Amino acid sequence: MSVSVSRRAVLFGAAATAATAATPGLLSTASAQLPQQSPININTLHAVHSPELPAVHIHYPAALDLSIRYESKDKGQPGGCESRTAEETVLAEIPAGAAWVTLGGVRYDLVNFHFHTLSEHRVDGRQFPLEQHFVHSGPNGEKLVIGLFITTGGAGGTLQDKVLTTVPTECGDEVHLPHLNLATALPTDLSTFRYDGSLTTSPYTEHISWLVLKSHRAILPSSLHHFQTRFPDGDSRPVQPLNGRTVKYRSQH
Repeated sequence: MSVSVSRRAVLFGAAATAATAATPGLLSTASAQLPQQSPININTLHAVHSPELPAVHIHYPAALDLSIRYESKDKGQPGGCESRTAEETVLAEIPAGAAWVTLGGVRYDLVNFHFHTLSEHRVDGRQFPLEQHFVHSGPNGEKLVIGLFITTGGAGGTLQDKVLTTVPTECGDEVHLPHLNLATALPTDLSTFRYDGSLTTSPYTEHISWLVLKSHRAILPSSLHHFQTRFPDGDSRPVQPLNGRTVKYRSQH
């Protein structure tokens, strides 16, 4: 058994196995032969309560200087600055070794965080205004992504508000934000829905460990609006078939 598979066994309680072949027409052409794709609709009634799974421990700093950039797939191409695709986003790269999580005794360094509107994952069919992805890399390159749903109704002042109100335009310059409090980026309730999935952009690489937070983060409506003006048609991938995978739920208050 490979190191990455054995670590997924720790994260999810059992080693991931290949699902049955996808039904033709259900997946996009790019991922028709990939049966464990993300995002998915999380059916909470079918999620298996799994208290034996390891808790996630967050080690994010309270002050970190970050650069926010528009992640374009067409930059440098004719018409690139005018076109929009679902694979573009606003992204913050994290300096090496500055932030990480531990899970089952393994350290996963935070590589970047970025946003999708509307949310890529759904919960019982509900789609949220925004979803933030915290992308981590393990000691052998294993990818672990924490997904956070974002709604409106907050009082402002969150890391998300500060980032979303300063997002650059496509092909524009990076925006530098000093002393961001990354330690408060996630909610205190770290209960998660866990499953084995994929990247949600090309090449849709599979065996990505997904931890989707049950708790949400509320921001100002103006913060959401500012981000959505950059993506008027959205930048999220459609929901993909579950194909026999099991979603597990680990409570962590």
